[in-house]
Amino acid sequence: MSMRNHFTLRKFLTATGLAALLALPAFGQEAGVDAEPTPQSIAMELFGGANTAMRAGDFEAARRMLEAALDLKPGHPAILGGLFRIAMSADRTGDVFDVLERMADAGLSYDTSETAETLGEADADRLAAINLRFAANLAPAGHAERAAVIDRPDALIEGVAVDIETDRIFLSSVANREILMLEPFAPNEPIVFADRASGLWSVFGIAVDDRTRMVWATSGVVPQTPLTEGEETGTALFAFDLTTGDLYRRYQIDEAVRLGDFVVRDGTVYVSDGAAPRIYVLNSVSGQLELLVEDPRFVSLQGLALAHGALYAADYAMGIWRIDLGDHSVSQVRPGDESLIGIDGFLNTRDGRLIAVRNGVTPHQVMAIDLDETGRAVENVDVVLRGHPDMAGDTEPTLIDLADGRGWLVANAAWPLFPEDGSAPDQPRPATVILEMDLP
Repeated sequence: MSMRNHFTLRKFLTATGLAALLALPAFGQEAGVDAEPTPQSIAMELFGGANTAMRAGDFEAARRMLEAALDLKPGHPAILGGLFRIAMSADRTGDVFDVLERMADAGLSYDTSETAETLGEADADRLAAINLRFAANLAPAGHAERAAVIDRPDALIEGVAVDIETDRIFLSSVANREILMLEPFAPNEPIVFADRASGLWSVFGIAVDDRTRMVWATSGVVPQTPLTEGEETGTALFAFDLTTGDLYRRYQIDEAVRLGDFVVRDGTVYVSDGAAPRIYVLNSVSGQLELLVEDPRFVSLQGLALAHGALYAADYAMGIWRIDLGDHSVSQVRPGDESLIGIDGFLNTRDGRLIAVRNGVTPHQVMAIDLDETGRAVENVDVVLRGHPDMAGDTEPTLIDLADGRGWLVANAAWPLFPEDGSAPDQPRPATVILEMDLP
């Protein structure tokens, strides 16, 4: 689910100066006064300490603290951006180049135009090589075709699901509180499959389950949710009959704050909470939602995937977590060079590859992640799709569905164009594009 209770990484990276960057709200939940320290809370303390040191002119102390934060949040673009600004302020051009090269290693890009004169005088060849690497990280990769174009700019479409047996496509709408359906003979003409009459609030994650023949969807309330005065709010997992569209059942659990993304396998549903550090499980359509795991280290849970005999959870601010389905222990997947920060859509292929949609950072892209034989570390990352024209502009790719070696992607969800205060955006909202691509 793309809506977050924090500023996006893009806003962090465009903040002016380290002080402004560190003054922005923390990602995810704030640690309470009596809470046990977590990587997130420690990193935020380090951010604050670096800010104080920066103001005092102690650039080396600020650098050390941000390096420690980066150890906790590997590949985090905002921390790398802070290190860049510290090195520039300290007039350490060697450190500046080192940080830029680390950004390039992480598959990121950075605009060096404001510092080009200074860095060019220091080492023009090194700067040119770095800029070539940044350009390569932005270069189009992969191939995708339009599967549908939905001209409902006010719908704020977030998720996509495909019924591979009938080629029908289902879409989740945040702002119109609907599930839309596209028939294969009319892919650009959405039909309302379910709406608020079934109890839906904003709709986030969506999936078609071949075993139960259900359309599953999560629903809850965000600032962009249109509510009537006095309307009761909440969050729930919904199951609809795939053929008739009738509501089969609504599943709720008291402690849930905002059920968001999920994965379904053989009738079992694993659901992440986008606003609390919890993952829930529904073991059968006749059962009840239960708490699977709660871990204070979770910050902003997004998509879930099943691979290597474990459950994997994308954390927008931390990377990827591995949850053992036996003892429910949680460990962080060790990343490779590529940054795993900003993952939103997240699913697994049949052969255990993790397909991740990264947004909020530059560049947006779809990645195929191979884990090592232990399932605890990243072994390889391939870019599946990047730089597609429909992924451009002030929008972002969000959720993806996989079937038969193909992927269907919401290419341009317009979250940045839906102000939380309900005001009109400064520019038109585009039609939503669903892209179809072959997976490597």
